[in-house]
Amino acid sequence: MSSLYLSQHEMTVIKAIDIREVERRVDQALDEGRPTALAGLNLSSSASHIATHLHRYERDLANYAKAKAATKRSETRSQAWSSGHDLVYAVRDMKRQVEEQENEVQLLQINDHVSPPYTFQNRVEVRVGYQWRTTIDAAWMFGAITFFHDVDDYTQPLSTRKPSAAKLEKQRQATLFRHWDHLRMLALQSVREFLKSGGDGSTIPAVYEAKSDRTDRYLNNFSCNFWGKSDAIGTFQQAGLAAMPADGLSDECSADGRLKLQGRVKHEKFGDGIVIHIKANKVTADFGERGAKRVLASFLVPVTE
Repeated sequence: MSSLYLSQHEMTVIKAIDIREVERRVDQALDEGRPTALAGLNLSSSASHIATHLHRYERDLANYAKAKAATKRSETRSQAWSSGHDLVYAVRDMKRQVEEQENEVQLLQINDHVSPPYTFQNRVEVRVGYQWRTTIDAAWMFGAITFFHDVDDYTQPLSTRKPSAAKLEKQRQATLFRHWDHLRMLALQSVREFLKSGGDGSTIPAVYEAKSDRTDRYLNNFSCNFWGKSDAIGTFQQAGLAAMPADGLSDECSADGRLKLQGRVKHEKFGDGIVIHIKANKVTADFGERGAKRVLASFLVPVTE
């Protein structure tokens, strides 16, 4: 099962990789027509994303080395050059991901070690635990949300022989596991996106039914977006001023003094907006077509120009 975060081992290995040395040795391997120059970089023992690109580069180098005709050598060299650059990009991308993860876990952490049940029922459930804080000096706050989805499709391929009850149950359990694992990743990513965008963890509901696609009844990338229609969520609502919190009169400025009422702000995801309500470190801003969003002040940057 895939994880939301890189493991500590993966992060340690990736951080130790010298990207400039990778670039140099990738070019050297292409000039030599063999992957010997890549030895000692520990690319194969890092993240699977890097290992996959390493394998492709080694494969393309082997094809280049075997080519005899001039046209074939030109073609295979071009392919090897392309996969080599993809490998460099993959390493650079993973080093960026390590840096982002180290920064992220200072303010929020999602428990992505979710184990499947011993036996699946028609209703699959995933419980996601999380913790968050407004600053790195603040105390951690904890919460959990359970996502559930009723699976009603057990279509099996046609067979000339009627399978036994045990085989049917085995196929059913395998189908339910795939639905559960899909729900698991959607749930983890949904909670993470909400908190990363400045959502208030205390407003996350305790239980949420994942919404199936209307056309095929399967889950999609938006099925676990609990903030869409939940009355408990002030953040991410779509109804403009209707999203304003019932906190009474607004403060003139945020608790840290950076944001002012009616001041212009910028959010990494929602773009430019106008502050329309402030209560301590919780700020509601109108982002135009994206509506009014209530986020933590630390996720907003004042626009002074």
